[in-house]
Amino acid sequence: MTGEQERMCPSTSVENSTVFLGMITPARKVAYVTPQVPIDSIRDTLDDSAGPLERRYRFAGPCVTSKCGFWTGERCGLGAKLVESYQDTGEPALDLPKCAIRRTCRWFAEQGPAACSPCSYVVTEGRYPDAETGVDPNGGRG
Repeated sequence: MTGEQERMCPSTSVENSTVFLGMITPARKVAYVTPQVPIDSIRDTLDDSAGPLERRYRFAGPCVTSKCGFWTGERCGLGAKLVESYQDTGEPALDLPKCAIRRTCRWFAEQGPAACSPCSYVVTEGRYPDAETGVDPNGGRG
């Protein structure tokens, strides 16, 4: 890297993940797991028979910058959009959750603490490669 610490995407597909970030609760909110849990230590225990794992769990992995459909050329457009949308709801900012990747999180690095409240409500939509082209339109991001 060129002076910048490697940033983590807090909403990646399981295929791109290196960290198990948390579980999606019945209230559709992330229950974060701390300390950090490497995905390789639990990958074999995750059951995908009930559909995409991303609907039930949150994963983090290296930010792929320009390979991601949310990359604006300078930053993550999804992180910025989440913060803007959350502010539009008028909901109060929550206390910062205990997050295992905060110090390397792309959204936190770019948006600051304002990214944490909306992040708690993100459920990654598992996107899969286009059948014709084999290209993931979102670079593995949800």
